[in-house]
Amino acid sequence: MNRLLGMGLLSVVLFTASLSFYQIHQQVRLDFQQQLQRMNQLLAKATTLLLLDGGEQDINMLYSVAQHQASFPVVSITMFDNEQAVISSTGLNPLLEQPDASWFAEQHQLHWLHQDRVLSSLPIRVEQRIEGYLLLEAGSPPFPWSLWLWQLVIWLGLPCLLLGLWLHANRQRHQLQQGLSDTEQAAMRWLAGESLLPLSRQQPFAETLYQLTDSIEQKQLAQENKLALLSEQQLQARELELSFTEQSQRYEQQQQQLKNTLTQLQQNHALLLRQLLLTPAPWQSPMLADLVSSEELTATKQRIMLADWIAAQAPGWRDSVRPEQLLTLEEDLLAFEFELDCVSAALALCCRALVRLCCQHTLHSQLSMQWQLRPTENLLHFRLVLRGESLPAAICQQLESSIQAEQAAFLTDTQLFLRARSLLQAELTVSSLDELGSSIQLTIPCVYHTCSPVNSEDKLYVLSEPVPSVTPQLQSLKCLSRQLVHCQNLSEWQDITNQPHSLKVLLLPEPDSAHTEQWLAWLKASNTIGLSSASHFAYWHAKRPGYVLAMPVSAVELLRARQSLPPTQANPFRLLVVDDNATNQAFIQAMLASTSIELSAAINGQDALQQCQQSEFELILMDIQLPDMSGMEVTRQLRQLPAFQQIPILAFTAHALPDEIEQFKQAGMDDVLIKPLDAEKIALLMNWCQRQADTQ
Repeated sequence: MNRLLGMGLLSVVLFTASLSFYQIHQQVRLDFQQQLQRMNQLLAKATTLLLLDGGEQDINMLYSVAQHQASFPVVSITMFDNEQAVISSTGLNPLLEQPDASWFAEQHQLHWLHQDRVLSSLPIRVEQRIEGYLLLEAGSPPFPWSLWLWQLVIWLGLPCLLLGLWLHANRQRHQLQQGLSDTEQAAMRWLAGESLLPLSRQQPFAETLYQLTDSIEQKQLAQENKLALLSEQQLQARELELSFTEQSQRYEQQQQQLKNTLTQLQQNHALLLRQLLLTPAPWQSPMLADLVSSEELTATKQRIMLADWIAAQAPGWRDSVRPEQLLTLEEDLLAFEFELDCVSAALALCCRALVRLCCQHTLHSQLSMQWQLRPTENLLHFRLVLRGESLPAAICQQLESSIQAEQAAFLTDTQLFLRARSLLQAELTVSSLDELGSSIQLTIPCVYHTCSPVNSEDKLYVLSEPVPSVTPQLQSLKCLSRQLVHCQNLSEWQDITNQPHSLKVLLLPEPDSAHTEQWLAWLKASNTIGLSSASHFAYWHAKRPGYVLAMPVSAVELLRARQSLPPTQANPFRLLVVDDNATNQAFIQAMLASTSIELSAAINGQDALQQCQQSEFELILMDIQLPDMSGMEVTRQLRQLPAFQQIPILAFTAHALPDEIEQFKQAGMDDVLIKPLDAEKIALLMNWCQRQADTQ
C-alpha cells in the first residue's frame, strides 16, 4: 500500500514538473515572439519615415542603436531590397548571406533557426508599395528556472504537507486512544477506591494533551509559513507586473516620440510649401496654392448659393484649360432658388484638381461641367464629361481608390482629389470608353434651403452659328430669362436688334469669318453682350472692352454683365388718332398735352397706312367714316402687317349698334369708343393707355 502510494506521488511530481515546465516554456516563447514582432514593426515604421525623408544614411545608425538598447539579445538587423540584396546590416550572419525565399513575404513571419536563433521578417512599405524587407535575428530567450522551481515547490509542497499531516494525525489518534484507555483505567481505579495521584506529564492523558497542543502550534507555524510563501509570491508577481508596466510605458513613450517626430515633419512640410508659395515665379502655381490649402482643409460645412459659387470658381477653371481644349458649363435651372450647406472649400479643390488632371492627360477632348440639384434627395450631382479622347485606365483606377494613410504627402492632383472627396463624403462613378470619352460623376450629400430667386429677363435673344459646342452654354442662359429665343439665321437677327429693351447675347464666331464686320456692328448695339471662346477672346474684347466674356460663362457672370450695361431710355407710349374732324383732333391733343403719350394724327385712311408703315404705335383710334376708304378696310390692311397684328385698334365712331360692333370686331378692331369725346372718356382712355404702357 505504501509502495503504491509512493509511486503515485512520484507520478504526480513528474507530471506536475513537466506540465509546469511546458507552460512556462511556451509563455516565454510567446512573450519573446511578441516583443520581437513589436521591435521589428517599430524599426520598419522608422525605416519607412527615413526613406520618405531621404535619410537612407541614418538607417544603419538606427539599427545599431536598436540592437544595443534592446531588452533581449539581438544578433543582427538586416535590410534587404526587393531583389533580396543587402542594403544595411549590423552584423550579417553567414546563414543570411544566402537567404531563403520564404523569408520574403508580404506580411510578418517568424522563423526558428538552428543554434537557438529566431528570425523575424517584415516587409517595408512606402506609399502602399513594398520597397524592401527587414530581417531581425535574435538569440533564444533564457528559460526562467527560478520561476519554474517556485511553481514546482508550490504544486509539490502542498500534497506532501497534506500527506504528512494525515500520517501525523493517524499517529496522534492512536496515541489518543491509548491515552483514553489509560485514563479510563485510572478512572476505574479511582472509582474502585484506589488512590490515584494527579496525572503527570508522563501519564498517557497528560502527554496526549501536550502532544495535541504541540500539534496545534505546528499547524499554526505551517500556516504562517504558507502565508509568508504566498506573500513572497505575490511580491514577485507585483515586481513582474511593474516590469511589464515599465516596458509598456517605454513603448508608449517611443510611440509618442514617433508621433511627435511625424507631426514635426508635417509642420516642416507645410512651412516649406508656404515658403514656396511666397517665392516668386516659377514656383507660384494654382496647384501649389491647392497643396498649401489642402493642409488646412476641414469637414466644416458652409452655406453657399451654387450659382454664385460657380461664378467665383469659373475663372480658375478657364485658366486650367489649354488653348487647344474647350470647356463648357451647364448649370441647373434651380441654381438661383436654393442655398446649400456643404464643404465648399473641399468641393472647390476637388473640381480644380479634376479639371487639371483631365487637361493634363487629354489634349484633344472637349470638357463639359454639368451641375444638377436634387432638393428632395438632399444631393448634389456634379459631372465632368470628356468627349473625344478618354482618360487613361490607370488614372480612372486611382480616382476610384481611397486614401489609406492620412500622413501621406499630397503631391499630385489625384491625391488632392481623393482627399477632397473624402471630406465631401461623396460617391464616385467613373466610366470610360476608348477613344470616345469619359464620365466622372460625384454624388455629394448636402442640405438645401430655399431663397429668393433673382429677377430674370422676360425675353432673352441669342444669336449663334450652328455649332454643337454652345448647347451647354444655352443652359446657363436659360437661368436668366423666362423665354429664350435662339436664332441661328443671321437674317432674322436684324429684326431683333430693333428691340432695345430686350437683352441680346452673341455667341461670337472666329474673327476671320465672312460676317465679322456685321457681328462687330451687332456687338456695339445697346443691351448686347458677346461671348467668345478663350482662343478668340483677346480679339473680341479689344473691339468692345467690358462687354465680351470668355466662355464658359456662368449665369451669375452674365447677370453681372447685364447689370453693368448702360440703361436704355424707355420709349414713350405712341397713340395714333385717325379722324378727318380737325376739332376732334385738336381736343384730343389738348387733353394729352400734359401726359407722356406721344400723339400722332391721320386725316384719312391712306395717311394712316403710310404712318403705320414708317412708325410703330401702341394704340390706334380708328374713325369709321373716312374720306377715302372705310375705317374697317384700313383695319383689315393694318392687320396684314406683321408689326400690327397684336396692336390694339379701337373703333372711333358717333354711334354703334350691336350688329355694327360685331362687324367692327370681324374687321379686326378690339373695342369701340363712342363720340363725342369728353373729359371722362379721355381720362378712361389715358388710364387704359397707361396700363398698357406699364405692361410693356
